[in-house]
Amino acid sequence: MAEKLGKRLMILSLARHAINNEKNYSYEPYVREINLWCELYDEIDIFAQIDSYNEKDKHSFAQFKYDNINLKKLWNYPVSHGMLSRILHILTLPLLTIQLLFVIHRYDLIHIRNSSLPSIVLGLIVRVFRKKSITKWAGGFGPYPNEPLVSKIDRKVAGLRGKYNKTLIYSKSEKSHLVTFIPALMSPEEIEFAQELAITKPKAQNGFHLVSIGRLHATKNFELIPKALDELKKISGLSWHYHCIGDGALMQKMKDLMSTFNLQDQVTFHGAMKFNKAQKILAKSHILIMPGVLEGWPKPIAEGWAHNTFPLAANRGNIPDILDVKEKGIVFEPDAKHLAEALKLAFNHVLNMDTINLKAYANELSLETFKERLQSEIKSL
Repeated sequence: MAEKLGKRLMILSLARHAINNEKNYSYEPYVREINLWCELYDEIDIFAQIDSYNEKDKHSFAQFKYDNINLKKLWNYPVSHGMLSRILHILTLPLLTIQLLFVIHRYDLIHIRNSSLPSIVLGLIVRVFRKKSITKWAGGFGPYPNEPLVSKIDRKVAGLRGKYNKTLIYSKSEKSHLVTFIPALMSPEEIEFAQELAITKPKAQNGFHLVSIGRLHATKNFELIPKALDELKKISGLSWHYHCIGDGALMQKMKDLMSTFNLQDQVTFHGAMKFNKAQKILAKSHILIMPGVLEGWPKPIAEGWAHNTFPLAANRGNIPDILDVKEKGIVFEPDAKHLAEALKLAFNHVLNMDTINLKAYANELSLETFKERLQSEIKSL
């Protein structure tokens, strides 16, 4: 167990939480990260929206590892797509402000996860009352096309310099209170296990296995993949199979596009999968495709590295900083033509390497490395 840095930690989270049989659950990658925070504090109170657990959650949710977590319901109406819920969300902000003002004195440190109206409120409160805080900004710390007004305001608040306040960001920064900090990936043991799985990766000369992982939503831009694969189909003598891991609103559109291009026999839609099952497909794949243009931290890239799977990613956000040399992966402009060209380059790259060893890049993002850096940042406050 790591050195304890304090007795009580408060977390304000946007992630959906659920309770099942008195156990706490949430989105799996987020749970992995919070488990590390649990090792640094005796007691953790997470202020969030809390729902009932349902069967749909089992593919994407995980149980928190430790029992020192208490879920606290925010005094704020949860926002959804409806106009009424948004109005009620704003109208209940005074109640939320009162709740936060009454509790902040209890904690040694406050961890804010952006971006929302509640995080704006708490971000201002910790600076006014000079409370120690670490804010996580899940993405590059700059404007982007069609950025919501709430995000713009929250970014201004999170960027305010304070003696007791730091903000962890994914992009590079020259400011001391804006800390470049890539999130946790896997434990060293899990990375070793991923490498062991990858030993059985089939030879690329016998046919390439391509894979994408993520929710099939519009912002992820997955519909680009069938169009690029249609370009590849025109290259004679090239054998490949594409694995799509994930579920969402674009699933049917993806299937329709594959049928339109007569690619249905070269594609497998696996749907949503637990990570330990998805690993087996990732480990046998040679190339990972990530076409999203509004990514925060591109987690699939790091998972690809751990499984010796060569990543391709759209040239947006902090991707160029991550894939800064060809050995790490290839960056492409997010259109079908450039993705097809990137795939051709990747095929040649994989074929011309006796063994691909991307483990070193994955090790830089291990849970252990994350925890050591997090301890250092907390101690510096």
